[in-house]
Amino acid sequence: MDKELRTEVARLVAELCAGRYAELETDGRAGRLSAEELRTAVEQYGKTLLLLPDESWALVDEYPQIGDPSTVAVDVPLWTKEEGRSDLTLSLTATKQSDGWALYIDDLHVL
Repeated sequence: MDKELRTEVARLVAELCAGRYAELETDGRAGRLSAEELRTAVEQYGKTLLLLPDESWALVDEYPQIGDPSTVAVDVPLWTKEEGRSDLTLSLTATKQSDGWALYIDDLHVL
């Protein structure tokens, strides 16, 4: 994974861990989800989200988008205090822009 993209994904996960759902919605990174939908997904899962440990990056899947080499879909397995690696997955669209990566949440769901 591109180092800059990894940094941005880690930053977004940190925002989720801190419960900053409104900020994610306000700055557009929540994508198609509202702050309330993000909050509900985390609360319904019922576990405490953690920052991504180093070993988690080997489990992240990237899918290049046909016809748009600057965009990738990313599936990030999340970690919790209670479980370690959880069944909860963060699905993102990442687009490389001149000033870095723009991330948008597509879904936060159990896989």
